[in-house]
Amino acid sequence: MSKSMRAIPPAAGPYTLDAQHDSGQHVPNPNATLASKIASNLEPRKSVGGYIPTPNRSDRKLQFGIDCAELVHFSHWEPGGEHVQNLVIKNVVMKTQKIKYKLPKTRFFSMDFPETVTLSAGMSWTIPITFRPVAKECYTDAIEFTTSFGRFLLPIKATLPEHVLEHPPSIDFTLCPIRETARRTFSLKNVGELASTFEWEISSPFRIAPRIGTLNPGQAVTIAIDFHPENASVFTAVAVCNFGDKSQWERSKVTQAVTVYGIGKYSHLSIEGASPNFNFGRVFIGKRLEKRFNIWNHSDVPSNFRIVRAEKNTEPYFQFSTTAGTIAPHKNLEISITYIPVAAGMDSTEYFDIATVSGNTIHITCSGIGAGPCVSLNTSLVNFNDVQANTTCMRPIYIQNDAAVTAFYQFLTEPNSLFRIDKPWGTIGPNSSVALTIRFTPKEPINYYRRVYCLVEHQDALYVEFIGTCYNDKRRPATFHPKMLENYRLRVQNGLWSFGPEHLEEMLKSGTIQCRDGVLSFSNLERQKDVEPDASSDEILDYPYNDGLVSSEYFYENTGSDQAVTLIDTYIDFGSCSKYRVIDHQTIRIRNNTRGKMSCVWHMPGENLSSDETVFTVTPAIADIAPKSAMEFRVHFRPRTDNSFFGQQLECFVHFKSMRNFRLVNDDTFTPPWCLTPTVAGNTFPAGQDTFIPKIEFGATRLEFPASHVDKSAYRTVRISNTGDTPVKFAFADTDNKKDAGTGGGTRVSFQGGPPFSVKPRIGLLQKNESRSLSNSYDLQVKGIGFYPQLVFENQNTLFFKPTCVGTIARRNFTARNTSRIAIMFEWKIPKQYSNCVSIDPISGVLPANSSMSLTCTFLPTSEKHWSLRLPCYYSHALEENEITHETRTKRTTLILIGTGTSATISADPTLLNFEAILVNTIVEKEIVLLNPSDADLFYDLEIYKLTRAESWDMDLEDDKNKLIEVDRCPLHIETRVPNSIRDSFLEIVQATDVFPARSNHTLKIRACVQEQTMHAFRVYYVLKPQSKFAPSIPWELVPGAITGGDDAKKIHLCDIRALGVHPIVQVTDIRCEGVSKSLLWKFFSLNAFNEMLETVQGEEDASVSVSNAVVVHQKLDEDFDFPTEGVTGGEYKEPPSLDFNFGAAPTGTPASVVHFSLMNPGVVPVEWVYYFPNDLEVEIENWADPGDYTEEQLHTNLILDNSLFSISPKMGVLNPGESAHINMSYNHKFPGLHKLPVVFKLKNGTTRAGKEIILYFIGTTIPFEQKCLHFHSAHHTFAPVSIGTSNPPIQSFRLANHGLLHLTYTIDTAPLQKFKAAEHEFAVFTCNKVSGSIPPGGVEFVHWVFRPLEAREYSVDVPVTTDDGKTSIITFSGHGIEEPPHTASMNAKSEDTVPSLQILSTSNQIARLSKEHINFGAVPLGSQSRDLIVVRNTSTTDKISFQWRVPLDALYGQVEQHQQCIQITPSEGELEAGESRFVKMVFAPVSNVCVYDLDLECVVVNETQKAAFEHFQETVSIAIREGRLSMDPRTASPSTATANKPLLGSAGSSKHALRGSKYSPLPEIYNAGVKAPGISVPDLFNMPLGAVSHKPVDTGIDFDAAPVQPTPQSLFVSVQAQSFSANTFRCIFDGQEKLYHPHRSNYAKIQKEKAVFADGNQLNLFQSTLEEMMDEIFQDPEVQALVAPAGTTTSGSDASFGMLPYFAQISTNEKRNGIFLAPTLDASDEGKNESQTGTDVQDLFASEVLGARYFQNWVENILESTLYNLIQEANVGEFDVTKECFLLWPKE
Repeated sequence: MSKSMRAIPPAAGPYTLDAQHDSGQHVPNPNATLASKIASNLEPRKSVGGYIPTPNRSDRKLQFGIDCAELVHFSHWEPGGEHVQNLVIKNVVMKTQKIKYKLPKTRFFSMDFPETVTLSAGMSWTIPITFRPVAKECYTDAIEFTTSFGRFLLPIKATLPEHVLEHPPSIDFTLCPIRETARRTFSLKNVGELASTFEWEISSPFRIAPRIGTLNPGQAVTIAIDFHPENASVFTAVAVCNFGDKSQWERSKVTQAVTVYGIGKYSHLSIEGASPNFNFGRVFIGKRLEKRFNIWNHSDVPSNFRIVRAEKNTEPYFQFSTTAGTIAPHKNLEISITYIPVAAGMDSTEYFDIATVSGNTIHITCSGIGAGPCVSLNTSLVNFNDVQANTTCMRPIYIQNDAAVTAFYQFLTEPNSLFRIDKPWGTIGPNSSVALTIRFTPKEPINYYRRVYCLVEHQDALYVEFIGTCYNDKRRPATFHPKMLENYRLRVQNGLWSFGPEHLEEMLKSGTIQCRDGVLSFSNLERQKDVEPDASSDEILDYPYNDGLVSSEYFYENTGSDQAVTLIDTYIDFGSCSKYRVIDHQTIRIRNNTRGKMSCVWHMPGENLSSDETVFTVTPAIADIAPKSAMEFRVHFRPRTDNSFFGQQLECFVHFKSMRNFRLVNDDTFTPPWCLTPTVAGNTFPAGQDTFIPKIEFGATRLEFPASHVDKSAYRTVRISNTGDTPVKFAFADTDNKKDAGTGGGTRVSFQGGPPFSVKPRIGLLQKNESRSLSNSYDLQVKGIGFYPQLVFENQNTLFFKPTCVGTIARRNFTARNTSRIAIMFEWKIPKQYSNCVSIDPISGVLPANSSMSLTCTFLPTSEKHWSLRLPCYYSHALEENEITHETRTKRTTLILIGTGTSATISADPTLLNFEAILVNTIVEKEIVLLNPSDADLFYDLEIYKLTRAESWDMDLEDDKNKLIEVDRCPLHIETRVPNSIRDSFLEIVQATDVFPARSNHTLKIRACVQEQTMHAFRVYYVLKPQSKFAPSIPWELVPGAITGGDDAKKIHLCDIRALGVHPIVQVTDIRCEGVSKSLLWKFFSLNAFNEMLETVQGEEDASVSVSNAVVVHQKLDEDFDFPTEGVTGGEYKEPPSLDFNFGAAPTGTPASVVHFSLMNPGVVPVEWVYYFPNDLEVEIENWADPGDYTEEQLHTNLILDNSLFSISPKMGVLNPGESAHINMSYNHKFPGLHKLPVVFKLKNGTTRAGKEIILYFIGTTIPFEQKCLHFHSAHHTFAPVSIGTSNPPIQSFRLANHGLLHLTYTIDTAPLQKFKAAEHEFAVFTCNKVSGSIPPGGVEFVHWVFRPLEAREYSVDVPVTTDDGKTSIITFSGHGIEEPPHTASMNAKSEDTVPSLQILSTSNQIARLSKEHINFGAVPLGSQSRDLIVVRNTSTTDKISFQWRVPLDALYGQVEQHQQCIQITPSEGELEAGESRFVKMVFAPVSNVCVYDLDLECVVVNETQKAAFEHFQETVSIAIREGRLSMDPRTASPSTATANKPLLGSAGSSKHALRGSKYSPLPEIYNAGVKAPGISVPDLFNMPLGAVSHKPVDTGIDFDAAPVQPTPQSLFVSVQAQSFSANTFRCIFDGQEKLYHPHRSNYAKIQKEKAVFADGNQLNLFQSTLEEMMDEIFQDPEVQALVAPAGTTTSGSDASFGMLPYFAQISTNEKRNGIFLAPTLDASDEGKNESQTGTDVQDLFASEVLGARYFQNWVENILESTLYNLIQEANVGEFDVTKECFLLWPKE
């Protein structure tokens, strides 16, 4: 707390600060904070032990065990005085302490002399402190106390009076709902010694009150801060309080601040789990129904709500239990709604809003229908038939209540009437009935008919009709049947109501009327007009609702122009009378409106029950009334008691006079009688005196009618009951109340200008305990509302459509509101010109009272323009079912539709979607972005067309990528529509929706899955359609020509899609094994067949993976993608292809044979490969399972697997496009015998479940020491194809190798050849040039064969080969004869290369590399030369190496003596420094036999650095032996002998071309089968066996542990393939090659290199210099230079003199030549032509002969060849830069 916010309590004079004892409660001390401030201001005192603390009171107790005041404070003092305060020190610990203090430093505070005081536990010590001020200023000091636990300081302070107010530092409102006010209060207290006036300042949205005030010392006031946020934000304000002395405000003003925080937040209410529409259904009158719902506050602030009615113009029928309140955060409040209907059939719909100031508003709709009882009679007609006069006949009827509420009924008849009802009024229980008995006692023999109405509370009235016939002995009227009553009513409708029976008889006879089914009617309308005048002007029209039809009949009974009899006086009131005086009679008039004579018979109620006279009588009782006249009857009142009310309903039965006898009338003219019921009343009360107090009860004190249409009638019944014991007279009088005008939006309810309300009966008498239902009741509030129909639409009858594409349907929902309280029916009448572009659904309908309906407007613009349409809607009051129709006023309202028709297009990015290469049967997904730049929403469908060329279009895999774009350039395409299904068309566009919003983009996923390795091209079109497929059906009115779809719709190009299907592929690109050539390994491991299998595309019949089983790569598919996942399609299992991997043969115990593979993925998709050994595919069986006995094959396989004879590392991997894998395969020679292991190589993509499989049989042979082994790479050998009919077929070879340790002799059995020859008509198709031979250990021999086919077919023969140990192997030799090749063969006569020429793999100990490991010279004519260059590079960075080339002698097919004429390598040997390289020239020149060459050239590389070190160490050991420091065992041969016995490298029979030749051949004699110990010994230095040295080489001074290792020569191989042809054959077979050959040498033989040409070097130098000068002179000759002109120049005679260009002029050609170009020989005709054309002289002819001579061309060829070779060598050593651009200088002419 700052100084200004915490003041010092006031004090008056000296006082004592006593220590406060701890009583379990914390007593706040205002001096505590002051003490801490003083302590902070004091400078800490230094002592020997450090600084002295100034703890507060609590810390002082804990640290020092001393309790005293926080500080010593002096206030209210004056200068010059002396003030004393007592300081109490108390020991609060259980240990006795010694306490001493030091005096204050200043002289203003004084104390007694300090002494040491001992305080026991709980003891106190009082110390007086005296303050003597000298000036009016503040003083501070401190007292230092020393206790047993240490020292501390106690502050002392004397202050002046000041203004100090205390208040909290901050006020936090936390969260507050916006637009509502939250209040916080705090106390502002004056803790100073002076009176202070304060003023507050604060910014909005905070307010503070009171803002101004004055506080005396010690006085406090409550300050209120209001927070009223207007938006949801965080608010922070500073309330500034300025206080001080008002008279000296500026000088004494002190400012303090209070920080106020608050957060405004919205509130949100919702109705829990319920719809805001509450439908109460049908509720009975007098009942109430309650519904409950919960309002949840989901916000973090309290929400204040109010429930208000949205409409104020109607009475509320729905009541809420709570209309306002507050809901706490995250709480709910239960509210109930009660519906109380007031009128049956009243449909009430009210709208309420639950409004919050700080949040949302919930709209609630409450609806309900008031329901009354459902009372009915079991019959509407009771027929008493014929009854004799003065007798009684009874009939029963039942009145039924089908409702769940009690119903009150009242029959409007006297209890003692002619038709007496035993229970004329009463109640009916819920779902029950009451039986009534009707008694009929007639006196006069006439027909009787009366309709009695029954009024039911809250329901329309009922009626029952009574008919009967009375007869006596004198007179018998016609029997009254119910059918006659119905026929009469129809007769009245036909206008025959005014005719009596006798008139009707005459009219029937005259034909004026006719009778059909007992109903009389006029024959024609004209006669009806002549006979019956129009009286419709006097007719009263009433249009009631269906629930008031009977009530309307009751109200207007015996009224209208079609009434035959009229009761003129319906009510007679005698007023106040006395039984002691004669009462004047009253008159009742009855009018006969017909043309027949009528009779009247009066019946007084009760006259049949007693002999006493009735109170009321009528005279005459029986009388006749003439036609069209009236009759007066006198009514007499004879009361018998005083002070009583009297009233009765009299009955007068009127009938035609002719109806008295049945003979005077027939059934067709029968006319029923009429019953007139006038009411008479009177009383015997004295005039002007009060009657008895009536005791009546009303069924309702407020009567409300349902809302009605103007000029339509509504009827209600109300019950009034007499609960007293005396009759009560009632009467209804018209009122002049002006409040009968319509309210609540309605109009005045009136009938033909009369009053809006009518009552019947208006006057009556209630007997004791009688109740009666009335249309109105006395003193009731009656309310009714009349309405005209009113229909409005939202947004002021305007409907806006956003821009819409032409031909596209736009829909908008709008609300139609019936603002009246009556139901209305509406119908839209769309103008014809708009019928094809707009429609509204529903087109017609009924809107209940005060309700809304959602309508849908469909707009389809047919052109690009702004549309403004006015759509009329006609509406009127809705008719009820079977309602009596009358002319109603139809109103019209107009809906204005505003929209815009636009055009739109869709574009795609990119327009060409290239999937590039994808794996077949694999789903690949990409995305394409569609753009809709228009202002209209679009509905579109996509159509996919597959593009195919008219002609076949096959593409190689290598050219597919280059042809991806060429698809578009193809001029002829056939577009075939395919379904949008990846199963059917291999392409699918995932179109989640067909709606494209305006000015947006949409991303489509496109999935492709191809099944063929070819290019697939698709074209995508889009078709705009009227609406979405998920939208409702198009209205039939909107199917004009504007909407077209299907095949007629215009398709627009969207984009193209390309996909290249590829199969997963890997290829073996390199194979290496130490000491074995690549070409030989290529054959042993059948890599040509292996690569071909891997590259072969699976056929459709072999495909085990279909699109149904495809998997997805590149991208993760959507969760909603339902892709078929059926299993692999069935079919016959086909075993995978197989081939052999032959690891060769080697003796037992030799090191493992390690073969290095390079497996490369040349495709464009990742590939997963794996090798499966048999145990990798086994399923582990349970221990209890019996596997059975193992077969020999299983045992053999288990032996291989258990001892790991074959191994692969790694066994699996994944190769991305362009990547390679280095695979090591090894075969261990542990156990002798032939070992064969099936291994499955599986190739698949990383995500496919099936792939390509190949079974590899790993074959290896381990030879025992004593066993011979003849090895060949395959048991089936295929010769190169040979043309049939050739006279000189090529010699071909078959390789045999001895991989054992013993010499062997082989013999080829020629018997099958002889047999095959005999079968071929003694023609030797197969010829073996050598049938036997001997092969040394590790040696190789080539057996020469000649294959000469007769026919173009396949030849095959099985030839046994037997070795000298008796073993025989069968080898199948086969060859294919072909037709003579056409003369259009390629100029490049090379055969296909299958062995890669470059080295890819590198071994760790390899010190040199060759630039080429395979050379294919192709077809070579005999005598020609073919050249190639090989680079030998030293890969070591430290050591020097040497190389030497060796050519196999026996592989040259009989050219051993002339082998150097066949293959020349220059230089054949040499040395390379570290990192140096050298070019080696190889010249291949076959000269003798036609052969197929397939040989390996060996380059032996030796590490000369290691060799020199080893030889130096060997020389050191030799010196030690000579000096006697080392001695040799005399039993061992000398080193020279041992070395002499070792076969030489490269000698005959020791070719390194065997599979293991460099490792196991030659081998020293074996004395011990064990392996040599590591390290080097003396015998090792001289190739001697162990034990040759008799003494340990310890005393020699030679470090044998550091002895260098003898370097092992490394062999690099270059395989050479070629096929030689004779000159004539070569010219015949290869077109364009006939000029490329001539004998390279002249008749003289080439000088052998071994012979010395020059005696010494001087002769050689002299010859070279002479030759150079000669050549320089020749080329410097102008005539020679003129022979070759620059390009673009012409020299006369050059063509004639030069002839064909010489060979060196063709060096710039890019085509490879296998020989030189030979100019044709000039014959005489050619010479004549040349002479005639050019006219050259003899000198030109001589130059032409010289330049065209073969020896000159050969000479020039050799010179140019040597020049180019020298240039390459110089460039290799860096003497000039070959990368610079070449240019040519020509001399000036």
